[in-house]
Amino acid sequence: MTGAPDPSAPGAAQAGASPTSGAGGTAEAPYEDTTESSGPVSMTVEIAKGTPKSSFPKKTADEASCWRSVSPTGQAQKDFSSLTAACGQPTGLLEYAKPVTGKLHATKDKRDTYALDLQKGLCYRYFAVADQGITDLDILVQKPGGALVADDKQNGPVAIIESDKTWCMDEDARYEFHVEIDGPGTGGYVFGVWARPKR
Repeated sequence: MTGAPDPSAPGAAQAGASPTSGAGGTAEAPYEDTTESSGPVSMTVEIAKGTPKSSFPKKTADEASCWRSVSPTGQAQKDFSSLTAACGQPTGLLEYAKPVTGKLHATKDKRDTYALDLQKGLCYRYFAVADQGITDLDILVQKPGGALVADDKQNGPVAIIESDKTWCMDEDARYEFHVEIDGPGTGGYVFGVWARPKR
């Protein structure tokens, strides 16, 4: 489990903090994730069931190497846009789920969890990009309350499940996606899911 292909990428966060006084009288801003919840956050599906194949763009780029053209800047929103511009529509994909953003901290909030309903007959790409404060971002995919079914295999601030191909579904399923920081650091991230019909 680890971050991603070569790209050194970055983040977008939604967090708030209030200063407190430490033992030495020094003001500190404790970490607080304002998007934190007690359970998985449901992601919004953008592609309706039964969307015709003709609605998807023609593949013009190779999904195994598209991400290599991305030069991360350390800003998650910008780098996520660059990554999906290279590996989204050019590889025949459409945005499947509305992207989500969050903030992670190595010791206080290492993981955010999202739930998403996947449709049979579609093949998926899962992209997450962290800001420059996170050196290694991971995506882990799990059946609700069950076994781990996939994780990204690279180290770095960009995480892609199956960085060289799409991940196809033969049955409808609900999965949980854990976006987590591996190692030290703190910062924001963007996570999104794209899909195309199985060929």
